[in-house]
Amino acid sequence: MSSVRGLPAWTAVLLAVAITLTGVAIDSASGGLGAGFTVAYFLGCLIAVLAVSRRALFVVGVQPPIIMAVLVPLASVIAGAGLTTGVFSRTQLISLVLPLASRFPLMLATTLVVAALALIRAFVLEPRPARPAFARVERSAPAHARR
Repeated sequence: MSSVRGLPAWTAVLLAVAITLTGVAIDSASGGLGAGFTVAYFLGCLIAVLAVSRRALFVVGVQPPIIMAVLVPLASVIAGAGLTTGVFSRTQLISLVLPLASRFPLMLATTLVVAALALIRAFVLEPRPARPAFARVERSAPAHARR
């Protein structure tokens, strides 16, 4: 819809993060990230790419991996996974990275869908308005310099 401008970039990022955090909160009762997180992450990124303005399509296109890379380890730390050992121990690092690695297919699929929608929006649905064809104006000397 050309009459609706869309959300600015920062609002679209916050929207996707808020929806994803809602999925984390839903899954917090089970102690791990499950279907609630998966659905909320995908829908949050999808809604963000559909609601953002044309100028911010790049930001929304690159946000799914960043959201995943920040929220999955953060949720693991909040859940207390692997925090019984020392700081930055091998066990703790593995317990933080393993959930992120196991969700790589979700992140990849979400990123591909979001990037495809962003490209479709940018080049098919909302093409740039054509510039008016101006007559070529020859530059000449100012009137006072002409004789």
